[in-house]
Order: sequence, then C-alpha cells, then structure tokens
Amino acid sequence: MTKRWFSLCLLVALFLPPSGHADTRSYSAQVAPYFSPNGGATEAIIRELDNAQHTIIVQAYSFTSALIAKALLVDHKRGVKIFAVLDKSNQTDKYSAATFLANANIPVLIDSEHAIAHSKVMVIDGATVLTGSFNFSRAAEEKNAENLLVLKGSSELAQVYAANINVHAAYSHPYQRTTAEATPEPENRASLTRGEIHGNRKSKVYHLPGCSGYGRMSPANVIPFASEAAAVQAGYRRAKNCP
Repeated sequence: MTKRWFSLCLLVALFLPPSGHADTRSYSAQVAPYFSPNGGATEAIIRELDNAQHTIIVQAYSFTSALIAKALLVDHKRGVKIFAVLDKSNQTDKYSAATFLANANIPVLIDSEHAIAHSKVMVIDGATVLTGSFNFSRAAEEKNAENLLVLKGSSELAQVYAANINVHAAYSHPYQRTTAEATPEPENRASLTRGEIHGNRKSKVYHLPGCSGYGRMSPANVIPFASEAAAVQAGYRRAKNCP
C-alpha cells in the first residue's frame, strides 16, 4: 500500500485525568491514515517500531497481536526503552501480549482506575504518535472497521500524548496474571519466531520448524535460536519428536 502523508493542523482535546484538563492548542503534523480491515495498519505500526531509536510508550485496551509483540521484543533486545500501560482486561483475557512482554522484562502496567482504559496510543522517540480506534490485535487488522493515524513531525504533540500516558501510569500497578497464562492469539503464535528454532525455557528442549511441538509452545516460554549449534551451546537438547 502506498503511504500518503497529509500536512494538517490538528486541534487536540486531550483530557488528562484526574484534573480533567483539556489541551486545545493547535499542532502541525504530517498525518498518514490507515483503515481496516486489511488496510495495512499493522504493517504501518511495525514499520514505525522498526525505526524506533530510543523510546516507545504503549497505551492499549486490547493487545493480542503477536506480530506487534514480536516487533516490540526486537526493539527491546536492541536497547530501545519500552513500557506499556494496558487496560485491566489484559489480566484476565484468554489471550494477551501482556505476559509475553512482561516475561521479556518489558515493564507492563495495568490501568484499573477506569471502567475501560480504552486509549490505543504509541509514542515513539518522543516525536511520532500512533493513535486511533485500532486495537493492537489481529481482529482489528482483518475483521473490524478501524482507523489508525500515524502523526509525525510534531514533538510537541508527542509530548502531550506522552504526558497523558504518564498520568495513567502514575496510578497503575504492575501487571500480574490473575487466571491461566495469557499468550498472543494462537493463530499468530508461530509468527513470533517463524523460521527460527524454538527453545523451551522451561524444559530446555528445542524444536525445529516442522516438528509437532514447534507451534504449540507459549510465546512466553519461547527462546529463539538461529541454529541447532546455538541451541546446544546454550544447554538445550533436541525434542524427541523431532526427526
């Protein structure tokens, strides 16, 4: 999909709890809109995450996209500082990326102050804002009618969004799973490490692509290896059901 940018003057009304203060200043920014289903929103998010250099702040209601979770993990491993503020439903939903991120030592906070913490925002490097109705989920990309705006070129606007997220973070609490362990959507699990060797951090067993257990591990337990030699060197052994 060809990316189209529009220069717009945005009148932003952001309500910052608990004071209820509204920011009604005007901000100039480059805007690229995306519409789902199948409008390239997930691809646009991952592209911006891949370009992150220093910081990523995430605010989300539903977060089940394994593709976006993997992109954040890659950023985390290359030194980008990340934290996420998620709605309390992520503690009990059957599938959530919260466990995957937390197990990778990415700070995850839960905003339980509101009936629904419904914002969907990413602030990247204090300069780029991703927002709209688009949940970070496969359903939002493939099934729902959603919108995503990528806003660039206004650090002032990014600071307003970051400040709002920080207000929510201040009264949020660290993520703790309250039911059975959550994972990203099962149909997306293989995409977390597609083409790589899967090591199970608990059993110290690794699976090759095509082995019966390759796609069944929870992403929270997956350790990817580029080769069998690397897995063996790390103390892993090949699964018995792998030829």
